[in-house]
Amino acid sequence: MAAASRMAARLAGLSHAQLVEIAAAGCEASTQVKNRADAILAAHKPLAQWAVEGVLLSSDLVPHLLAPLQLEDGAAAAVCSRWAEGWKATSEGRRRLRKVAFDFPPDLLDTNSLQMAVVPGGDELVVRSDDVLHILGRDMNVVSSFEMPTDSGYITHITASEEFIYAIHGAFGNITSFTLHGTEAMSYEDPDKHIAFPVLAPGGLLFCNLFNDGDGTQDEIVALDAQTMQPRHRFGLSLLNDARGMAVGGEELFVCDRNNNRLQVFSLAGEHRRSITGEWKQPRALCFVKDRLYLLVDPDYEEDEEGELINPLQGRRIFVLSLQGETLQVYTHPVEGQLFSDGLCCFDGKLLAPVIDRYDVVVGVVGLFGV
Repeated sequence: MAAASRMAARLAGLSHAQLVEIAAAGCEASTQVKNRADAILAAHKPLAQWAVEGVLLSSDLVPHLLAPLQLEDGAAAAVCSRWAEGWKATSEGRRRLRKVAFDFPPDLLDTNSLQMAVVPGGDELVVRSDDVLHILGRDMNVVSSFEMPTDSGYITHITASEEFIYAIHGAFGNITSFTLHGTEAMSYEDPDKHIAFPVLAPGGLLFCNLFNDGDGTQDEIVALDAQTMQPRHRFGLSLLNDARGMAVGGEELFVCDRNNNRLQVFSLAGEHRRSITGEWKQPRALCFVKDRLYLLVDPDYEEDEEGELINPLQGRRIFVLSLQGETLQVYTHPVEGQLFSDGLCCFDGKLLAPVIDRYDVVVGVVGLFGV
C-alpha cells in the first residue's frame, strides 16, 4: 500500500473529534493544508447568505474584521469594494515601522558614507558608494553604474528626478545634474557659500541649503530651476542655524534647523509658515512619505569614564511625525551601538535607512515596512 493509503486507513479508525483535532493542527502548521481546507469548505460548507450579507459585507463590521490585518495582507482590499473601503478606513493602524528582511548588495557597503535616492516612478534606486553612482532595480541588482569625473570631487549628497541625478560634490559643494546614463548636464555654484542637502519639489524646483564656514546663522535656502540649474529665489536667512536635511511634503518645505532644535516649515515660494519642536533634539535628516515625516537626529558621541556612550539612543531612533509635528511613533534600531545615517528614502514599499557604527563606518541598510 502507498504511504498515503496506509495513513488514510489508520485515520479511518479515529473518532470525529480526533480527526478534527488533527485537521486543525495541520491547518495551523501548513499554509498549503489550510488553503486546501478553505477550498473544500467553500465547496461543501459555504457560509450562509445571512453571514455573508450581515457580517462580511456589513459596513459596521467590516472595519473590525480588517483592523487586525497587517500590510502584507493587502490582498484583502481586492476582495470587493466594501472591503477596499474598510481596508482604507483601518490603514492608519498598520502604519507602524517594523524591520523586515532586506538584502542590500554587500559590495556597495564598502564605503565611509552611503547616499540613496529614488527615481520617480519607484522602479529604480540610485546609490552613491564612494564616487560611483549605481542604479539598482527592485531586485537590488545593479542596472548601471558610472563614476563621477575625476575633477568633480567627492560626492556628499544626491537626489533624482525622472531625467537627472543631482549630485553635490567638490570642496565647495557644487551641484551638478547628470543624465541617468552619467552624462553631465548642468551645474550651479554659489560664489559665497557651500551647497548641501538637495531635494526636489513639484513644479520643477530643486531646493538646496546654502551655508558658510561660520556658526550656521547665515544659512539659507536656494530654489533652483531643476532643468537649467538657475536660481529662482532664496529665503530663510536669519531663521536658520545650521540647516541640514530637507523634505517636501504637499506644498511645503520642511528644513532641519539643527542648532535651534526644530523643523522650519516654508511654502515652496519661501514664505515661513511655522516651526515644529518635539522630544527630539538636533534634527539631521528627513524623508516624506504619504503625509508623514521620518526624522533622524544627530548622534551623541559623548562617552563616560568607561568609554560608554552617555546618550546611546541619540541617533539610533527614527521619529515618525505628522505634518503638524505630532510624534506618531519612535522606532529604535535593535542593535546597540549602530546608528541611522543620512540617506533615508522610500523604495519598493519600504523605508530604507543606512546604518553606521559609532565610528561612522557603514555597516548595512535596514528595510522597514509600515510607511
